[in-house]
Formats: sequence, C-alpha cells, structure tokens
Amino acid sequence: MARIDTPWSFPDRTVERADLADREIRASDFLLMAVLPVRALEVAGIPVNELAMAALVVLCTMRPARGGARLHPAVVLAIAALLALLTFSGVANDVDWTRRVGHVAILAGLVWALGTGRVSLRSAAAGLGAGLVAVIGLAVVGIGGDTYPGRLTGFLGDPNAGAYFIVVLGTLAVLFADDRWKVRLAVALPLLAGLVLTFSRTGLLAGALAIAWVLAGRRLGALGGAALVAALVWLVDHIPDDLVLFGPFSNRSGSDDLRERIIAQEHVELAAAPWHGNGPGTARVVVRGLEFFFHNSYLAVRQEGGWIALLLVLALVALAFVQLAARSRAGDLAAAGAQAALIGSLVMAITLGEVLLDTPVAIAVGFALGQLLRPPPEGVPDA
Repeated sequence: MARIDTPWSFPDRTVERADLADREIRASDFLLMAVLPVRALEVAGIPVNELAMAALVVLCTMRPARGGARLHPAVVLAIAALLALLTFSGVANDVDWTRRVGHVAILAGLVWALGTGRVSLRSAAAGLGAGLVAVIGLAVVGIGGDTYPGRLTGFLGDPNAGAYFIVVLGTLAVLFADDRWKVRLAVALPLLAGLVLTFSRTGLLAGALAIAWVLAGRRLGALGGAALVAALVWLVDHIPDDLVLFGPFSNRSGSDDLRERIIAQEHVELAAAPWHGNGPGTARVVVRGLEFFFHNSYLAVRQEGGWIALLLVLALVALAFVQLAARSRAGDLAAAGAQAALIGSLVMAITLGEVLLDTPVAIAVGFALGQLLRPPPEGVPDA
C-alpha cells in the first residue's frame, strides 16, 4: 500500500497492519476530531464537539484494538473509581448528575479508544490541526461570534478556554500529524498566532512551557520532569501581580479582582463540602448576585468529587506522563509532545475551572497512552 505523504488527503480504508496504522489518514477520525475545536456551536443544547466525541467512541466499539492492546490496569482502576465516585456524590447530594457524569464517561471512552489504538493518532492530530486553524481563521475574519472584543473568540467561545484548546490540542496536532519539520512549522505558525490573539496570560505561559519542554525539559527523565512540572504549576499560581499586569495586560486589574472574589467564594463552598464533594455539575459560585463557574480546575474537581476525585485525575495524568519519559528523553518528539500537552493542561487548570474534567485532557492522556503502542522513530531505542 503506497504511503500518502500529505496529512490532508484522507482515504477511508481499514488498515490491518500495525506498521501502516499511522501512514494513512482515516477519514472518520480526521473529520470527527476536526469538530472538537468548535466549542460554541450547539444542537438541542448539546455542544456539537461533544456529540462528535461520543460518535467517535461509539465508532471505536466496532474496531479492534491495535495488536490486542489493553489499558494499563491502573488507568482502568482510576477511571472506574472516578466515575463511581462522581455518581455516588451526585446521588448523595441529590443533584442532577447524569449530564455531567455522562460527559466524564465520554472522556473515559476517549482515553480507552486512543489508548488502545482504535483511533489513528496521525489522523486525529491532523483533524485537530485542521479544526484549530479553521476556527482561528474564521474568528480573525469575524465569523463565529465576538464575545470578547479585541480578543480571539469565534467558535472557540471564550479567549481563555480557546487558549486552552490551542495549547493542548495544538501541541498534539503539531507533533503527531506529520514528522517533517516544514509541515510542523506550517501548522504551528497559525496556532501560535491564534494563541497570541487570545491575549490569555496563562495560555501564553502554558504555550511557552510546552515549547520549552519539547526543546529541553524532556531530557530530565521521569523524576526530574515530574519535579519540574510540579514546580512550574506552583510558580504560575504564585506570580506577583506586578508581573501579570504589565503592558497589554495592565487593564486587567478589574477582572483579576473579580477572579479573586470568585476564588474566595470557591473556598467557602469547599469548606462546607463533604468528603465526596458537593456533586457533579456544582462547580459554580454566586458573587454579587451573579453566577460564575469556578476559576480554578483543581478546586472545581474537589467541589464535584472531593480530594479523592482530584487525586484520581492527577494520578491518571501523572501515569500517562511518566510512562512516556524514557521515549521522550531518548528523542521521540511525539512522546514529548504528549507530555507537553499534559503540562499545558496542568498550567491552564490554575485559572480555568473546566480543564481537568474536559475533553482536551482526555485527548492528551489518550495520545500519551496510544503513543506507547507505536514503534519508536528511527534512531530512538524502544523503551
């Protein structure tokens, strides 16, 4: 079977041999992943991108795993425990939990589908890149909405959430869609431009840290890398105000004050929460008569499922990150890219409430686990 050299042409055919699984673009994987960056479009109150991810999971139930692959038992245990805990918390708190737990179930399905090789990573990455470039281009010309004048939104809906999608999904797109540096550069440039246009401070910092990881940080290995990631997350959460309010961000003091009031109310909510949290879908607070989502995803997960839920999510991310350490350090740039996407997620979770239980994190974890099934690049030892 002849190799197709461009990631943008996509015959829809079944690839039976593992060594050919990422040489062609599977149309279904490409197209469904291309819908993921469309955050602001809904059908009957359900986001279109979530419908696309649910369709992909259902489609993967009819596909064989790559080489009979199965998820690591620790991954299965963490996911099952998280779903059980959120369901219990919803019932115990007597809240409407079905929609939220259903969302997390789709995320679990994505980890399973990607992590067992049922989705072509190259196809998925190419779709993510195409979707991101499309929504960024449409936003620049004013199509898709303009909810924050002066900042990139469009179908991304919100500049900070948009930055989160660009950093995490864009990193995967650049480093998984094609291994030629010219193609990677062609995808990276519009994504970097879109990230800058969001004017998201945390997004820009997360993007810089992701790039730094791929270029240098990956050489630290498992323990050194984990320590660096923890230090970076702590540092981002403790940047002095005079550094985050410089230049083009000098007019953000009002929004920062509101953020502080929201976070203060988040702590009030958590102080009264039982060990299993206040239930799925309750990560919201009321400040001066107005309702806001949590502005810190670490606190939001605790609100929905308590400390145990947060530890389960972080354990899942850490396991995916550490398992790639040897290959990443040896020069597997795709492995380093999956790690960088996870780093971007952990950084963005500091200032956004919907991160750790949102689709990009599940995609990044799935890519990381799926990369372990692929043969290493030429010259990289199989770790």
